[in-house]
Amino acid sequence: MCKYVFDFSDIDKLRDYFRSQLDPNSISDRIYFPPEIGEGYLSYYKISPEVFLLVNNYRANTDIEYIRRPIDEKDIILHFRKYALDHQIEEDQIISTYSDNYTPGNMRCMDARQGEQVFITKGAEVRSTMIVLKSSYTKSFFMKSNDMAEKVDSYIRYSHQHIHKFYLSYKQSNLFDQIVQPDLNKIENYLYYIARGIRLLETFWKDVLKWETASNPFNVNSAQVGNIYKVSNYLKENLHEPFIGVDQLATMAHMSRTNFFNMFKEIHDQTPLEFFNNKKLESSYNMIFGEGLSIKEVMDALNYSNSSKFKKAFFNKFDIYPDINI
Repeated sequence: MCKYVFDFSDIDKLRDYFRSQLDPNSISDRIYFPPEIGEGYLSYYKISPEVFLLVNNYRANTDIEYIRRPIDEKDIILHFRKYALDHQIEEDQIISTYSDNYTPGNMRCMDARQGEQVFITKGAEVRSTMIVLKSSYTKSFFMKSNDMAEKVDSYIRYSHQHIHKFYLSYKQSNLFDQIVQPDLNKIENYLYYIARGIRLLETFWKDVLKWETASNPFNVNSAQVGNIYKVSNYLKENLHEPFIGVDQLATMAHMSRTNFFNMFKEIHDQTPLEFFNNKKLESSYNMIFGEGLSIKEVMDALNYSNSSKFKKAFFNKFDIYPDINI
């Protein structure tokens, strides 16, 4: 087992520590794991002197133990992730263990004055981003609004007590993917991550503010969230079949039609039919421009019956017509 002991008091010291442990010859933003420890990298960015952005994207090739030491400052740690941890809350620290439980992604909020011991098992896939807000950054806001400070304290408590009930919103999930698994065809630089980190941070404050309207951001049924993702995965795997209808999809999700429809749209920012049609068009784009297939071949593969409607929908989505050679 590899063991690493650190804290979040200074982003530059943290970066230097992990670089010395994992990738001492590196001069890039990404700190790559040695093959015997993992496949992937860590990245650390300073959004400002008081706001840090950390990225984890790797597969563990051995058991790893992280010990995050508590610090005296009341810094806030936001942990967005698409892997599961089982938590045990103890008086002086959090004990977290990697789990193979399904998760569509969630976010927890921590007080840096409480340490954490994390166990990552061999073979674990770790995809997460963390944002650290120094107390010097939040103090002035909390001094103006004691109510806001109380909301954040509640958020910290609730995000562990109800971690399996919380999930990333559509916007959070998109920003998460852009940060942790960016499109390599786009220019990647410091500002790329800073901009997305700031937008992800905005979503946290919006969640905190939900309490102003007596809405609990953790009041979510995790089983239903999981069923929504199972249905959306089913749709992506059956693009060659006709759309089976909302009623049948709701039955598959073990939900009422109204509840299913509303939650699906909240998670994916689209209705089930819009989601299905967009995935078909995205697949057709890859077939035509990636695999070089003709329109006829694509229409046959994806069960399109009207070439005029297909071309119009294709143009409306991508602002380009597909190859007209049938």
